[in-house]
Amino acid sequence: MNKGKIIFIGGIHAVGKGTVCKELAQKFNFEHLSASQVLKWDELSDSKNKKVQNLTTTQDRLLTNLNRIIEPNKKYLLDGHFTLLNSNGEPEKIDESTFIGIQPESIILLTCEPKIIYERLKQRDDLIYNLSVLEKMQQMEVEHANYISKRLNIPLFIVIDGNTSTIFEHLKNYENTN
Repeated sequence: MNKGKIIFIGGIHAVGKGTVCKELAQKFNFEHLSASQVLKWDELSDSKNKKVQNLTTTQDRLLTNLNRIIEPNKKYLLDGHFTLLNSNGEPEKIDESTFIGIQPESIILLTCEPKIIYERLKQRDDLIYNLSVLEKMQQMEVEHANYISKRLNIPLFIVIDGNTSTIFEHLKNYENTN
């Protein structure tokens, strides 16, 4: 992987990753990438060297496309998930190999009251989600973020309800040490 500086911003759907990343990117001069954007990167790219690849999994495609995008010595916020809903609608942890491949220097995990997430998803997607599934998904997200942080020996900063002032302090400290 090209060695840009990546901070992984995790959290379940509608927790506010995009909103927080937009604010942080402007304030701290990071480039904001979302995992879903990276997954579509080769479809959006006008590169003459674009190759169609038949990748077996979404996570392999994420790593392949991320490797094409990341530039050395640039700073990135990559927003994504530690868990996703599988084809049965059940939360499933993303394999640690994905995070080993991403090589983040730090993790910021956003959490929010599941009832608020439920309402945001209802408004945004016009779909009704099972509240207990959202609760389980967020719990698994926190557990897996902790595991990945320890596995990769990188800092984990957990933010409740998108409190950006605490994130600002965390990133100021991050910039001072990097």
